[in-house]
Amino acid sequence: MQLRPYQQQAITRVREAYRQGHRAVLVVMPTGTGKTVLFAEIARLAKGPVLVLAHRQELVEQAREKISLWCNDTVAVEMAGRRDLTRPDGTRPKITVASIQTLQQRLKDVPRDAFKIVVVDEAHHATAESYRAVLGHFDAWLLGVTATPDRSDRVPLGEVFSAVAFEYDMRAAIRDGFLCQIRSFVVQTQADFSRVRKVAGELSQRDVEAILNQELHLAEIATPILRERDGRPTIVFAASVAHAYALTRVMNEMAGRPDFAAALDGTTSFELRAPVLQRFRRGEIQVLVNCSLFTEGFDVPEIALVAIARPVLSRSFYAQMVGRGTRPAKGKRDLLVLDFVPSHCRHSLAQAVDIFAGMDDELQAAARRIAQKASADGEAIALELAMELAQQEQEALHADVVYQLKKRDPFAAVGIDMGEWLRRRGGGERATKDQLAYFRRAGLPTEPIAELSSHQAEALREQLLERKAVGLCTPKQARQLVELGYDPRQMYYDEAQGLLREARQAKKGAQQEGA
Repeated sequence: MQLRPYQQQAITRVREAYRQGHRAVLVVMPTGTGKTVLFAEIARLAKGPVLVLAHRQELVEQAREKISLWCNDTVAVEMAGRRDLTRPDGTRPKITVASIQTLQQRLKDVPRDAFKIVVVDEAHHATAESYRAVLGHFDAWLLGVTATPDRSDRVPLGEVFSAVAFEYDMRAAIRDGFLCQIRSFVVQTQADFSRVRKVAGELSQRDVEAILNQELHLAEIATPILRERDGRPTIVFAASVAHAYALTRVMNEMAGRPDFAAALDGTTSFELRAPVLQRFRRGEIQVLVNCSLFTEGFDVPEIALVAIARPVLSRSFYAQMVGRGTRPAKGKRDLLVLDFVPSHCRHSLAQAVDIFAGMDDELQAAARRIAQKASADGEAIALELAMELAQQEQEALHADVVYQLKKRDPFAAVGIDMGEWLRRRGGGERATKDQLAYFRRAGLPTEPIAELSSHQAEALREQLLERKAVGLCTPKQARQLVELGYDPRQMYYDEAQGLLREARQAKKGAQQEGA
């Protein structure tokens, strides 16, 4: 077995970061690109004992098995009834994989200098109190590995890790052939999430469950899964435990087989889960349904369809779910991701294209629109193609806006393509007097606004209010800056104020010289 080029590069970068004085470093690599092999090799090369921390039994067992195979050595386990690390005789193994929950309770039995290196698998959990307690106990070099460094609770990983030693992008992994191509298919449903609350960074499970467990919505999800599956081993992420079992029941009824799909949840013991997973791996069970159980550390490369049958706000959490199907396998063409989009939702839900679009809101919106149009036409679209088309669209839009700026268009000055808004205007009531008065006070012409519907006018007003909320320049400032030859679309209020002040002083000085 040999390391892949990017894995070797990651090890080199980790060593460089340690030499530069960083005691805690992070490696970011997509799911399926061999993070376990990476830290197994680091453990093999280490000139001292190594500890690997994980937060679930499956992850502990999986890491132990892979590290043992890679290093051709026995790997100790510290978890529940197993005490390979805290032995009464005081002997210490070279490599130990431990459950964070168990080790937290046994820290008094482990010296602070017991390990040379401590590795945190799925390191986006490292800011949790349990991890901080354990990591703070040891005097060791720290290595975190994760596919998703952005946390849904917005606690920065920089509080634990001082540097990102290496990062490998998912698009690069697909391009290099180490991950399979991902195609997106968006399914519009009749579910109404407009009144669903937000709790702890995600939508209220109770509210969502009450909606999705209705027979209509169970069928809306089950039908496309069975239709698009085409023999693909499938994993489904449900909204709750009750939703997982209800969805499994409906799919089995539709398929006419009691064992076509199976549901598992966190309350099922490892001993009971194991035979179900083996049947899924052998292809005896076609669809595996779960609720947040297999978002991490579940490796079945043959999975070729991932159905996100629940609303998700966190891009990192969403990416973990999609990652269950990104590994290549013999005979596997690509990964198909089914996104179920409710008809009404006041929250912005994560979708497949968001994995590539990242934090670029405009690019994300364009890619979503392209993916939804392709799906409406009955076609799944490759994420790379959706992104490429979105980037082309954004470049064309940028060129149009630059042209409008040269024409001193006041709407283009604040990033609004009024021509596009007018082309998309629909029926209904036109902009109200109050809305027109707002744009007039903002220093924008009201004639084109009067051509829009009140809904569109309100959306434009919200766009201007968002500019104000983040501190961008006002429309009046923007219009003056355009006349001076500046592009003010992303210019902040204070910067604009300073430039306009300088322009006024320069004009005043020129007038005095002329006098």
